[in-house]
Amino acid sequence: MERVFCPRVHFKIIVFDLKTAYVGSANLTGAGLGMKGENKRNFEAGVLSNNKDFVKNAAEQFDSVWMGAHCKDCRRKEFCGDPIGFYSDFKAGRDNL
Repeated sequence: MERVFCPRVHFKIIVFDLKTAYVGSANLTGAGLGMKGENKRNFEAGVLSNNKDFVKNAAEQFDSVWMGAHCKDCRRKEFCGDPIGFYSDFKAGRDNL
């Protein structure tokens, strides 16, 4: 497995056993999770779902970035800490979800 760090990613996607997924904007920090004082919290949004299509799309979005789907045409390569050559077809393993 090859990991790709993409400096363009800000989404947070957590997939649990390919059955439930969370997609959101909150950083996993005190402010992002609402643990700061009432007037210091960030305003965030997120969705938790066990809808099969939602989970499949969340997993595919995560995998496409993880595998470098956008690397070939990226115009921010100078900021990439872990570049890869190019994207191979990640969907082959996801069609069975």
